[in-house]
Amino acid sequence: MRLSHHTIRSGSSGRSVFVFIRSSASEGVTGLRHDTAGLAASFVRDGGEAAPVALVRGTAGAHRSGGFREIDPDLMPGVYEVGLPDAMLTVGATLAILLVRAPGAVVDPVEVALVAYDPQDPWCIGVEGLANRRRHEFLRRALPRLTEMELALGEQAERDLSVRMSGRQHAEPEPRAEQ
Repeated sequence: MRLSHHTIRSGSSGRSVFVFIRSSASEGVTGLRHDTAGLAASFVRDGGEAAPVALVRGTAGAHRSGGFREIDPDLMPGVYEVGLPDAMLTVGATLAILLVRAPGAVVDPVEVALVAYDPQDPWCIGVEGLANRRRHEFLRRALPRLTEMELALGEQAERDLSVRMSGRQHAEPEPRAEQ
């Protein structure tokens, strides 16, 4: 069994995931609908109890909790979209798992890491309000090689500035403009 892994900010709403439903021969199963007999879904959050997900007809571009739709049976056989229930993503847990079951088919569980930041934030990975000192500490831990390069560049710039400043102190004072 493999896990499909996603990282989503806890407290999010209106999120969907893709699942691949395959036969035991690993071929994509097509033609499933939200009301197919035996098709079911449920989720669990760390520290919680399993809860059923009521499957309903899904529509492209419109999120519905439990929305279930086939993507394209010819171009992407076996790929379905499932609308995650907002209750699965609420604040208070760090991990949730969605399980979809289909008769005679194999569906890998979907693991969702619920995090306190927005992983899609293009500016600062969603880590808002970090002071420079805390930001640099975070970057040193998260990206050590990049931080080493940035530090080396900064140290060289400091040495260059020190040389220029010490040269100015020993140089003749610049003439003052006459008033």
